[in-house]
Formats: sequence, structure tokens, C-alpha cells
Amino acid sequence: MLKGQLSDSSLRLLRIYKTVVDCGGFAAAEAELNISRSAISLAMSDLEQRLGLRLCQRGRTGFALTDEGAKVYDSTLQLLGS
Repeated sequence: MLKGQLSDSSLRLLRIYKTVVDCGGFAAAEAELNISRSAISLAMSDLEQRLGLRLCQRGRTGFALTDEGAKVYDSTLQLLGS
């Protein structure tokens, strides 16, 4: 799913995404990443726009990955693990 060369900014967005998923949402990731929730939200929106996919549902009902988001997460784990 994640193919080709990735820029430093794309890798940064994927690392933020991985942390959000690992933490189970934006609030917990805020402390882990030491950046504001609004900065996380902007990064997630940027990543979704770059990929052309909705990665997660977020809001008052909580945080949940979409099917596409789960695939991107798995690909991100493989990419960052190599």
C-alpha cells in the first residue's frame, strides 16, 4: 500500500499516525508525541489527504480505524520496522 520513495515529511506523518493508533487516540498520543492535539489533527488530515483515504473515525464517539486505516497501519509497521 505504501510504495515508492517517501519524503521525510511523509515519514513524520506515518510516525505520528503509528503513535496515534498505538495510543488509541489523539489525547493519549498528545503526551507521547509532546505535540498539541491540533497539530496531531492537522498531521492526520495531511496524511489522509496525501493518501486519498479516510484512516480513522474520530470525535465524540471515540477513535476507531477504518479498514483502509488498518491496512495503512500494517504497512507502516512493516516500513518503520525495516
